[in-house]
Amino acid sequence: MPTAVIETSPSRGHKKRERTRHQFIAAGSAVFAAKGEALTVSDVVARAEVSNGTFYNYFGDRDELIDALAEHSIISLAAESALETSDQDPARRFAVATFRVLLRATEEPDWGRVVLRLIDHRRSYSEEMGRYLREDLAAGLREGRFTLGDDEITFDLHLGLIIMSLRRIVQGDTPPHHAERVVERALITLGIAKVEARELAADVVSAET
Repeated sequence: MPTAVIETSPSRGHKKRERTRHQFIAAGSAVFAAKGEALTVSDVVARAEVSNGTFYNYFGDRDELIDALAEHSIISLAAESALETSDQDPARRFAVATFRVLLRATEEPDWGRVVLRLIDHRRSYSEEMGRYLREDLAAGLREGRFTLGDDEITFDLHLGLIIMSLRRIVQGDTPPHHAERVVERALITLGIAKVEARELAADVVSAET
């Protein structure tokens, strides 16, 4: 009679690794939000309540952890927004992506601090975040929704608007409905009529909150 084979879940070890990795990401985000460039591996393992050896099972060094923080906090959010709204009007896609960033910072100020520190830490992070913005601006211009878009000045103007709005949000220096007003004003500067910009911004806020 054949010997029965007892199967163990192949995902058990994977799930444990994912939990531990998430633990490091959460600890790293908290430390980076507070200390920025002064972050050390010792700070992170103390916050995560694990050993230094465990840390190096997941990350080669401090910079590899910071790359993971960037992927977790900036790049994944931008990519997710782009994927979910890929078939939408480019003006709405731009509005959704912009509002989501500002809303996340409003709800989680430490997340906003991490994003700002990452952008200051390495230019490539802001460029990666901006890649999706460039695509939205170019699509809006190409499809006749925007009158501006496919140039460095327009890109710098809107990336700068998002970054400065993030700074105001994490500093607690914003009036009510700030994120909605930022989206509305950005759409107007891209050539959307005022009434449509106001309605589109309000509709996006209603759908996202």
